[in-house]
Amino acid sequence: MNLLGLGATELLTLFGIFGGSTVLLYLLKLRRRRVEVPYSPLWARVVDERRSSSLISTLKRLFSLLVQLAVVALLVLALGDPRADRAGCSPEEAGPPLKRHTLLLIDASASMDTWETAGNTTRLKLAKARAHAIVDAIEDNPDHAMMVVQFDVTSRPLSVWRHDAAGLHAAIDAVGGLGGVAFDTPTAIGDALALAAAALRGRQDPEVVLLTDNAFPRSGPAAASLKAATSAIEAAGARLVTESVGTPAANVGISAFNVRPYLSDRLSYAAFFAVTNHGDTATKATLHLYANPAGRGGDDFKRPDQIIASHSLELAAGEHVEGVIDDLKFEGSRVAARLVLDGETPDRFGRDDLAFAVVPERRKVKVQLVTDGNLFLNATLFLRENVALTTVTPSEYQGPAGFDVTVVDRADVDVSAPGDYFLIGVPPRGPFELETATPTLTPRLGKVKRDHPLMKHLTFVDIGIESLPRVKKARGDVVVAATTTGEPVLMTRALGPAAGNSVSPGARYVLLPFDTRKSLLPMSYAFPLLVVNVLNHFVYEEAGLIKPNRAGVELSLPWPVADGEVSALGPAGASQVYPRLVGERVHLLASRVGIYELRGSADPGATGDSNNEVFQAVAVNLLSPRESAVSPESAVDDSGATWTAPAYEAPQPTPWLADLWRVLLLVALGIVVVEWWTYHRRVTV
Repeated sequence: MNLLGLGATELLTLFGIFGGSTVLLYLLKLRRRRVEVPYSPLWARVVDERRSSSLISTLKRLFSLLVQLAVVALLVLALGDPRADRAGCSPEEAGPPLKRHTLLLIDASASMDTWETAGNTTRLKLAKARAHAIVDAIEDNPDHAMMVVQFDVTSRPLSVWRHDAAGLHAAIDAVGGLGGVAFDTPTAIGDALALAAAALRGRQDPEVVLLTDNAFPRSGPAAASLKAATSAIEAAGARLVTESVGTPAANVGISAFNVRPYLSDRLSYAAFFAVTNHGDTATKATLHLYANPAGRGGDDFKRPDQIIASHSLELAAGEHVEGVIDDLKFEGSRVAARLVLDGETPDRFGRDDLAFAVVPERRKVKVQLVTDGNLFLNATLFLRENVALTTVTPSEYQGPAGFDVTVVDRADVDVSAPGDYFLIGVPPRGPFELETATPTLTPRLGKVKRDHPLMKHLTFVDIGIESLPRVKKARGDVVVAATTTGEPVLMTRALGPAAGNSVSPGARYVLLPFDTRKSLLPMSYAFPLLVVNVLNHFVYEEAGLIKPNRAGVELSLPWPVADGEVSALGPAGASQVYPRLVGERVHLLASRVGIYELRGSADPGATGDSNNEVFQAVAVNLLSPRESAVSPESAVDDSGATWTAPAYEAPQPTPWLADLWRVLLLVALGIVVVEWWTYHRRVTV
C-alpha cells in the first residue's frame, strides 16, 4: 500500500488528535435532566431498573465510540490517498503513477480567418471549439496536465501547466487577443514546434496537439526548419498529433500596394498594385481606391464618396496581375485599396482584400522669380500646379528668405545669402567667374551626364545657343552638360563653410549660363522638363515612396529625437502597440493591418505646446502570398515522408471508484448512516 497524499506520520498524528478528541467527548459525564414528579415512590422502581441496566448502557456507548473512531480512522486514511502496491515482491519502492502532459498548439495566423462553410464560422473558432472539447475530456484530472500555446509569426504561451478545466478554457478563449480573431500575420510553424519541444522536454508521457489549417509550406526553404522542429519533438520523446480545421478554398487577394507622388510632380499621385488569383478558376474583380485623411482601419475606408479610383480586373486561374493607376487626386495622405469580387462567389478569406498606404502630403513649392520679363520662364512656372509663384523685379528683390527656390533670370542681384538658386545667365556679383570675357558663339553640345537628376526624362537635341559665356569651373562643381570643347552648358555648385569662401554656408546653385531668349531651348519640350528637374533637385521629397510594412514584423522607423516617450494609436479593434525608442529610431510590432499614428515630443521637458509634438503615420499590411494561399498544403514533404500524424485521442476516463480514498469516504458515510439509523431505532441509545 502506497500513500500518495499525507504520509504515515501525519496520518497517525491526525488520528491521535481527532480520535483523542472523540474519546474525551465520550468520557464527559452526562448531565441528567431534573424532572419534578407528583409521587416519588412511583419512580423509585424505575431508578432501580436503570441502575441494573447500567452495564448494558455502558456497552452501548462503547459501541458508539468505536463506530465514531472507525469513521475518524477512515476519513484520516482517505487524506493519505492510499494506492494498491503493484510492485509485487520487488524490493524497490514503487514510484508515483505516470502523468500525461498535453500541449495545445493553436494556430492564430491570418489564414485561420478563412470562412469554413461546413461549420459556418472561421477556422480559428473551429480550432478553439476543438481545443475546448479536448480540455473537457480531462475532467480536472490531476494526472493530466495541459498547456495552451498560441502561435502565428511568434509563439506565446497563454497558460502554465495545469489540470483545471476552468483555467484551460480561459486560456483557449484568450487566443486571438481581445477580439478572439486571427491575427494579420504569417505562420512560423517551425518556431512554434521548437517551443513545444522545449516545453515538453523531461515531461512524462508528452504530446503536442497541433490545431491548424495546414496552410503553411512543408517543402522548399521551410522544409529544413520544419524538419528540425519535428526532430526536436521526437528527441523530447513526445508525440505530434494534428487536428486539421481547413478545407480547400480559392482566394483572390492583394499581394502588393503602394502610392507615391506622380513623377511629373503635379499635385497628383500614382498607385502601384498587384493582385493574385490563388484559385483554379478564372474570376473578375474590381479594385477600389479610397482616401480618408483621418482613416486608420478598414471601416474608415468604405464610403462611396471616399472612392478616388476604380479598376476592373480579369484574372485567369493562378494569374498574378500588376498595374499602375495614374493621376490620383485626393486630400490628406492616407489611401486604402479594397478588392471586391464580381458575381455571387463569396471570398472566404477577406484579410488580403484590404491594403493601406501613407504618402507625404503634397505641398506647393514656394518659388521666387527675379526677372525684368521672360514670358517663357514665367509661363512655365506659373502653370505648374505645385508651384506657388512670386514674381519680383531686381529692384524689389530682398533675398531668398521664405522661398524654397529663387530663380534669377539675367538679374544683377546678390545671391550670396543661404538658399537654393536657379541662375539663368551668369550673375555679375558671383559666385561664378568667367575664364574670358569673350563668349563661345554657336557652340555644339557635347558630353551630357544622362544619369544626373537634372537630366531625368530629358534629352537635349538642338538647343541652338547663340552665345555661351565661358564659366570657370571650381572644385566640387558638377558639369551636367558641356560643349564639345568642355565649356559648361548646365552645371551645379554647392558652397559650404570652406576657408576663404566669401559666400555664406548653405548656398546651392544650378547654373544655365546663357540667355535662354537667345536660344531654341524655350521652344522645346526640354525647357519645362528642365525646370521641373531643377525644382525636384532642390526640393527632393525623400519620403515620396514610403516602403510598405508587414504585420507581425518588427518595424524600425526614423524618429527625429532620441529621448522621450512615443505612443501609438492603431485601427479600431487592434491590440495596444507599445513602441520603443532606440537612438533616433522607433521600433514597434503590429499584428493587425491598418494605419498607426505615432506621437511623441520633440522636447521631453516641454508641456502644453502643440507645436512641440512629433507625429508620424505608418501603414501596416498583410501582403503575404503564403497566407493568401489558404488551401491546406499536402501532408507529404520533399522527402516523401508524411508530416502529419493521427488525430488526437482523448484519454479514457478513470472509474470514479478506482481511487481507494473515494471508497474509504463511501464506507465512512455508510457507517454514519448506520449509526444514525440505530440511534433513531433506540438500539445504541
